[in-house]
Amino acid sequence: MSERHLDFAFQWEAVGNDVPELYHTMARLSLSVNNYSLTRNEDCWSRTVKDDVLVALYPLASWLASSWWRLLYEPHPGKGVRPSMSWRMAHELASANQGFIWPTVMFATDGEGIQLWSRPSDESVEQSVRYLNGSRFPFFVPVDDFRKGVSALIDAVLNRLQACGCEDTELRGLWTLICEETADTAIARLRAFEAMMGYDPEECPESLLKTMSQLATTVGEDSLPELMSALAQGNEFGVQHEKQIECFFELHGIQARPNIPDTSIRGDAGDTQAPWRVAVEDAKIVRDYLGCGLEPIPNSTLFDALSISSAAIKGYTLENRSRVSVAIPENQQGIRFMPRKKHPVARRFEYARLLGDCMFRRDDEGWLVSSDLGTFRQKYQRAFAAELLCPIEGVKAVMQGDYSDSAIDEVAEYFDVSTTTVINLLANNHLIETEDLVDGNDAWPYRPLAARA
Repeated sequence: MSERHLDFAFQWEAVGNDVPELYHTMARLSLSVNNYSLTRNEDCWSRTVKDDVLVALYPLASWLASSWWRLLYEPHPGKGVRPSMSWRMAHELASANQGFIWPTVMFATDGEGIQLWSRPSDESVEQSVRYLNGSRFPFFVPVDDFRKGVSALIDAVLNRLQACGCEDTELRGLWTLICEETADTAIARLRAFEAMMGYDPEECPESLLKTMSQLATTVGEDSLPELMSALAQGNEFGVQHEKQIECFFELHGIQARPNIPDTSIRGDAGDTQAPWRVAVEDAKIVRDYLGCGLEPIPNSTLFDALSISSAAIKGYTLENRSRVSVAIPENQQGIRFMPRKKHPVARRFEYARLLGDCMFRRDDEGWLVSSDLGTFRQKYQRAFAAELLCPIEGVKAVMQGDYSDSAIDEVAEYFDVSTTTVINLLANNHLIETEDLVDGNDAWPYRPLAARA
């Protein structure tokens, strides 16, 4: 098994309950991700600390099955964005409910695997079980390992119920249907699209589902989900969002023809599940290709790399009012770029992200998409742009160990980036701690559902 995995360990227990599905699946559950316990808790009655908790596994298995498609295909809309209640019910473990206290855990895809957020129980809420562990950063589990872990748990619950003479359950019917649909490529694709659009199976309007499924051939099977999720922001994707995508076809944009180096010369970037590692390696290749060393990249050089003329930049009037920047491929390797940022520094970073997405999508057709999502692709873009415009080794050489606020302001001005870019770069390279880390705040992007007893 991969070192990155989700582990449902449990031992069956005989504990009274009037509901057969609950009675037969009572167990001491130990849930861990990458060998880190998510169920470590204090039993407030016995004053003991354990890594397992007494719950019925039927509610957990039922919730995982009912959320199956959305867990696999619907990303989180981005830090600071509060998703809809429908999104939260499909992604937060507390929704398993049925009278049990579950750890505060959230699951969401990032396009490459499954991210898990966790946080301790709210100390101001009195309950019989208080979960102790949280995380400063989301965990990552490869999608195949997530599928295997969840499938094994659901199968174990169904086998237990069958052995106890309790076969005719809603969970069995649902799981049988999911397995059948997964085996059918055409149906599985539709279920994935429904989930990407924020709908449970068969709840998306048929006409909208058909339109977006067809649009995927133009926008790209990988790019359309990024675009839909960024526009919907954790809500159901609707006709109004479809019209925003259609508007992109009408915008004039800026003509560009990116000139990027061959990334086959890239060395081993290490753990490919960490987007910033690959991004930093690629940014270094581009800096070498442009001959910039560790010096600031002038706008003229950045524009030359995109084959955008300074006259086009100066004469362009911002058309794109959406939450997403896109670039539509055109003939002879050219693209039509629709930026969204107004401030010169933010726009410069946006151009660098465009160059990064060209590197990321080198051999793929479809639109280039830049947004505030927390997907693998968007993390790659941000890390690439930061290293391209503000290389960490260049930053250290300029700052000479002085990481004060004034020094950060100076280096931001020197490399023509925002202070936020410099702060994040220093924090990600363990040179400073941000206020969030100093205060011990967790990585949960919004206030989670309250645990229910």
